[in-house]
Amino acid sequence: MINKLVDMGYQLSTKSSLRLCIVSPLFHPNLGGPGRQAYTMAAKLSEKGVCLIVLTRKLDLEIPKIEGVTISPIPTPAPGRYNLLQFTFLNLLISMIFSLGVLAKLIVYRNQYDIVQFYGASLPLLMNLLLIKFLGKKIVAKLSGARPGMEAGSFDGIIFKKLFSKIFSFVDAFIVMSGELRHKLGKEDISKEKIAAIPNGVNINLFYSYEKEKRRELKKYLELSSRMVFIYTGRLAEGKGLEILLGAMKDVLKEDKTAYLLLLGEGQVKNKLEDKAAAAGISDNICFKGNVNNVHEFLNSADVFVFPSLREGMPNSLLEAMSCGLPVIASKIGGVVDVVEDGKSGILFEPGDVSGLASAMIILLKDKELRQKLGAEARKRAVEDFSIDRVADEYIKLYQKLLTEN
Repeated sequence: MINKLVDMGYQLSTKSSLRLCIVSPLFHPNLGGPGRQAYTMAAKLSEKGVCLIVLTRKLDLEIPKIEGVTISPIPTPAPGRYNLLQFTFLNLLISMIFSLGVLAKLIVYRNQYDIVQFYGASLPLLMNLLLIKFLGKKIVAKLSGARPGMEAGSFDGIIFKKLFSKIFSFVDAFIVMSGELRHKLGKEDISKEKIAAIPNGVNINLFYSYEKEKRRELKKYLELSSRMVFIYTGRLAEGKGLEILLGAMKDVLKEDKTAYLLLLGEGQVKNKLEDKAAAAGISDNICFKGNVNNVHEFLNSADVFVFPSLREGMPNSLLEAMSCGLPVIASKIGGVVDVVEDGKSGILFEPGDVSGLASAMIILLKDKELRQKLGAEARKRAVEDFSIDRVADEYIKLYQKLLTEN
């Protein structure tokens, strides 16, 4: 079986004594969320000498290879379905089949890893926990913070809360991105000694602020030279607050009819948003760009990043925008408040508050000096606290600590 996998082009690596198996239903640099974070972290960990195996879903998109990393895709129904956050029969079926595939491959690769890290603490972890403990391996679970009622840290009020808490107590370490997630795990009787607070990381060498002339040329190339450009990157999904953003944009256009909004990403509410924009008469000032491979360039063509989500862990898109030196406007939720210093590296508003969001957008629309000040602080904060290099070192320290424990 292993020889067959090698023949398929997935090379086994033996370059380090620190051996890790990552389990992530999504694993791709261009899909956003946990999938992009898993891919970025795997590349950095491999660069730092960690021997890696990745178990992920086989998608309708090719997964770019990472030198020295074994990527083992698992076929599931609907390979073009990237959002498994909603509780539907199809999503449950996909998760169950993926979990069974993970179980089989954990057995196949059992001599190739010492730690299994799950991106998300949900069904795949639940179905494979017993096997991993039987094999004598360590388990790490990184919470997403975006699956209410479907993963550890979100079972408050669920009938099987005590049962799930007991099962997940066998996990050796939980990685949380925010104080909110740490608090929620504590309410589920997870020992605080098992909770490691490690933020998401961003590639500060890819996401950086271009020089003024280069930004000017990029804006001209994208035909945005004379416009004030607001940008959102991420899934176009329920709970992201995008209807609120469109409502705020309508107020912004009363102040500046040339203002422009770029929406990067795909999702199930895209058509609904397009209809809403048309009904509000603002379609000419909004561009639904879809998924792109050069997010960093679009960020550098914009003036302000807006993130109106109603719930989040620690959004990658927010870190990427800050790393590009953009002033950010974000809702006061979850891990966002652990990243954005209100009034220093961005402006926070109450989630769901259309007028609050519009006011913040209009303030930055009119105040170039404030935009520059917030953007500079945002870049500084990204570099000092959230660089992928620094975060990867924290992961390695955690792995080493676990392997020295009995």
